[in-house]
Amino acid sequence: MGVVNRRTARAAVVAAVGISALGLSAVTAFAKISYDFKVSPHAVKAGARVHVKGDASNDDDRFQRFCVQQRQGTGSWRTVKCAHGAVFDGGAVDTWVRAEHRGTLQFRGALYETGWNSNKLHLQMFTPTETVRVR
Repeated sequence: MGVVNRRTARAAVVAAVGISALGLSAVTAFAKISYDFKVSPHAVKAGARVHVKGDASNDDDRFQRFCVQQRQGTGSWRTVKCAHGAVFDGGAVDTWVRAEHRGTLQFRGALYETGWNSNKLHLQMFTPTETVRVR
C-alpha cells in the first residue's frame, strides 16, 4: 500500500510540474519591445543645442508611433517630435533641441500604439530619462 501512495504522489508532482511549465511558456509569449534612446551632450551652456535621437518598436502587429518628450526641471512633459510610425515599428526620431534656460533639461522616448479594437493611440512604454545640465 505504501508503494501505491508513493506512485500516486510522484505522478501528482510530475503533473503539477508539467502544468506549471505550460503556464510559464504562456507568460513568456508576450510581445517584445526594443528601443534605443540617446541624448548628447549631457552638459551645455544656455542657448546651445542638444542632439536627441531614438527609436522603438514592438513586435506586436499594431500601429505604433515613437515620440521624443522633454521637460524643464520638474515641469510637465511635452512632446518635441514624433515619428510617422507603422505597424510593427514605432519609427525613429533624430532632432535637435535648443536648451534655452539654465537648470535641468530632461528627455525621454515614448512608444504609443493603437488598441486592438480602436485606432486611438495609447502609451505603451517610456524609455529611461536622460538628463542634460544647462549652465
